[in-house]
Amino acid sequence: MAEDLMFLYSNSSILILSALLGILILLGILVFGQRKDSKDGQTTTIVKEEIIARKEVRVTSKKKQKVQEKKKEVKSQYVHPWLVATLKGHTGTILDLDFSVNGKYLATTADDRVILLWCMKNVNQKDHKSYRANVEYDHANCVKWSPDNKALIVSTGIGNTVAVYRVGKRDDGSPGNVEHLLTFPEQHKAEILNIGIACNGHFIMSISGDTTLCVWNLKGEVLATVDTRQMNNHYGCVSPCGRFVASSGFTPDVKVWEVCFTKAGEFKEVKRAFELKGHTSGIFCFAFSNDSTRMASVSRDGTWRLWDCNIEYQKGQEPYLLTTGEFSDMTPSCIALSPDGRTVAIATHTDVHVFCGRTGKLNILFEQVHTDPVSALQFSPNGRYLAASAGKHVHVFNNIAGYENAIDDLEDKKKAANSQSIRERLQCQIEEARTTLKALQQTAS
Repeated sequence: MAEDLMFLYSNSSILILSALLGILILLGILVFGQRKDSKDGQTTTIVKEEIIARKEVRVTSKKKQKVQEKKKEVKSQYVHPWLVATLKGHTGTILDLDFSVNGKYLATTADDRVILLWCMKNVNQKDHKSYRANVEYDHANCVKWSPDNKALIVSTGIGNTVAVYRVGKRDDGSPGNVEHLLTFPEQHKAEILNIGIACNGHFIMSISGDTTLCVWNLKGEVLATVDTRQMNNHYGCVSPCGRFVASSGFTPDVKVWEVCFTKAGEFKEVKRAFELKGHTSGIFCFAFSNDSTRMASVSRDGTWRLWDCNIEYQKGQEPYLLTTGEFSDMTPSCIALSPDGRTVAIATHTDVHVFCGRTGKLNILFEQVHTDPVSALQFSPNGRYLAASAGKHVHVFNNIAGYENAIDDLEDKKKAANSQSIRERLQCQIEEARTTLKALQQTAS
């Protein structure tokens, strides 16, 4: 009996010890699990906090970027009493602009591979109507209207050649579909600086940054290649009368050639006509008046000059210097001459200076018209507007200074007139100019 009791007691002790050991193991597992869960929870919390922090940083940076873009946009909004409109539509930097011969449309080209045709009829309204043309696989550096306003001549940026696009017509007379017609063969080794077309449609000109000037027929065949001998060309264009091509460059002169044709309309030759001499340094740019009797030039020497080119160069006559104006800014500039030859506009970097061609005095300075440099400058054919492109925008100004200069010039001519009929004719022109000026001033106010 005693042995049985001892056996039971021994088994009970083993069971109790086993139970206690199991409990201890279970407690250990529970404690370890809680610590692991706690550690995992802390890790998860840290990860979540990092993700939230990153999101907050992204949101903050996006907000800052939007604020900076908004500030830049506000800064680029130019305001001036003479500003008629700011044309917006391009997504890239505008490289060139050109008014149609009838003044109804303004063509602009940018590095976004798009050409926009702007309607100038109601340019002073808030909404500005434009027609879009795409330049496939390239972009246009320069753009010019054909004399009949039915085509656009462009120079391509990548292909570095000349191309022609037909401009269709809608039922209401507005521009329709613009389609590619012809691409000229590659001729220039250096980048094309400018192009032009004669008002009679006899030829197209292209000039590049080396010393090459090419004259083409409308089929894309080279009629003549001229070596300007100016070390490097800076600019070149066709005169509005369609007789001349001209170039400026590193040398301190503007060289003018006549493109000659026979009476039957066949190409004959390109011969030297005359030069504009007097600057002491290279000439950045030059421009013709609408009748090609006057030219304006701007040079690295810090001056601009207005010339009378209504000469008989075949008899050895040289252009007459009319005015010399001071221009202190030495950076590359573009220049525009009003159709009547009385007003000179010069752009450099972000400013546009407007001068009186008769006196050489500054009429007005449009400061910081944009955050980007001015790329092109041109008066409308009727002389009413001055268009300046910069960045993605085109600013169109009332040419108030031009009408003021015209009135002063006409008044002086009236005083010097010898006959009553001439004085009466000049008085009519003065009254017309005053009427237009008054309308522009009312718009500006």
